[in-house]
Amino acid sequence: MGQGTIPGKSFVPPAGLSQVWLDFDHTLTRQDVLDELIARYAVDESWREIEHRWERGEIGSRECLGGQLDLVRIAPAQLKALLDGIVLDPGALRLFKVLESERVPVVVLSDCIDQFIQRILGRHGLGRVPVRANAAAIRADRVELLCPHANPRCTSAAAHCKCASIDALGRPDRRSLYVGDGRSDLCAARKADLVFAKGVLADCLDKESRRYVRYATLNGVADLLEAAWVAPSLSAATQRGGRERAG
Repeated sequence: MGQGTIPGKSFVPPAGLSQVWLDFDHTLTRQDVLDELIARYAVDESWREIEHRWERGEIGSRECLGGQLDLVRIAPAQLKALLDGIVLDPGALRLFKVLESERVPVVVLSDCIDQFIQRILGRHGLGRVPVRANAAAIRADRVELLCPHANPRCTSAAAHCKCASIDALGRPDRRSLYVGDGRSDLCAARKADLVFAKGVLADCLDKESRRYVRYATLNGVADLLEAAWVAPSLSAATQRGGRERAG
């Protein structure tokens, strides 16, 4: 558990008042798609120094990803094979099922490439899930980063300003539930009503003494939401059925 967070359904906003924002890499997936792409297909190791500069806060993710992808050389068949080898988190499908059953709106927010995300989700029957992410111009063996959701006022100089996306897509009548794992999720997580975190995101929230729920896989997130939303509904339905039969 994170700072002061107590497991239980009482702190989960009702399904009808909730909206969910999901990170993609290492949240919906077991691997980081762009990390895999860059590590395997960069022409040299200079991408590592770009990564270190981002980790030290010297550059934002837009400059980091753009510089790293400039080093990639990958044939179309290799790219398809890489994407088709990406594995979803073991609880991903179950989490989407819970959200769909309770009619809770969900959007994937990512620093990854939307074409890549759509291909991966589509393989699992999730092609209709809304996605807001970076884009890419793919020409021959080159991948050029495009940032349609960058924000010149973003204090993190992010490739995708997730805070601005939440402001643009969010419903003010609903509470925000954020699920993520990385540094790129931090700004958006700070604004959420309830955060599920692991990895670097959890470490950052600990340092800021912010409350969150730590999870290992999305099965843990689904467990808590199901206990808060689905179980009470089933219990109420059972009680109604019992009264009708007794009558």
